[in-house]
Amino acid sequence: MRRSLLFFFSVVLLNVSALAAKDDNDFPLVVHVTAVHMEQGQSGVSGSGSTDSNGNYSSTVNGGGSYTWHLFTVQIEGDKKTYEFSTPRMHYKGGAGLAVATLGWSAIVTSTRNFMPSIGDYHGRWNKVGTLELQFTDAKGKLEHQTFKIESEEITPTAVPPAPVPPPTTPSGAMASLTVESNVPGADIEVDGTFMGNTPSTVTVTQGQHTIAVKKKGYADWNRAMSVSGSGVHLNAELEPKP
Repeated sequence: MRRSLLFFFSVVLLNVSALAAKDDNDFPLVVHVTAVHMEQGQSGVSGSGSTDSNGNYSSTVNGGGSYTWHLFTVQIEGDKKTYEFSTPRMHYKGGAGLAVATLGWSAIVTSTRNFMPSIGDYHGRWNKVGTLELQFTDAKGKLEHQTFKIESEEITPTAVPPAPVPPPTTPSGAMASLTVESNVPGADIEVDGTFMGNTPSTVTVTQGQHTIAVKKKGYADWNRAMSVSGSGVHLNAELEPKP
């Protein structure tokens, strides 16, 4: 009987140890804490009173203490949501002594020290509904874990790709010089069908695409479609006699 009991407790201890080891190491989530900020609140006031047989009234009042807690903005690798979670316990201003004086002994329990994750990466896991548990190393180098309450969640907005940069455009109304010569002097110069003078001449046109024609009676017309830039263009038209 004694040997059976020893065997039973050995099996139980082994199972408990195995579960504890699995529990302490099973933190598959990669959790990114991206921001930390503090919130403040005020606890309610409660009290009671009574009158003794002599008509004397006495009362007691509890509460009215202020407390703070931290909110952490969190993103979980592979999850499209951004979460905000809070520390599980409150921190009372003025310390435990003031909390006892104003709120009673229950304040000591609720003001237990919290682990405060700083901005950075942690391992975590989902606990019960609405809570996230983080693993961390304490001041003594020991692995610990603490559960935090999820206060809010929202879909992380998808990054909008930057708009394409349009190609540079020619400033409206910018001008350029156009110099036209020909092997036969005195030929007519036309720009986009408009007479501009005779060769050789330098005329001013707007920058951009133009059609230039050089014409003279008895010769075949000379035509070019081209872009005229700010540095100017120099053309030499070779006119050929008509047969």
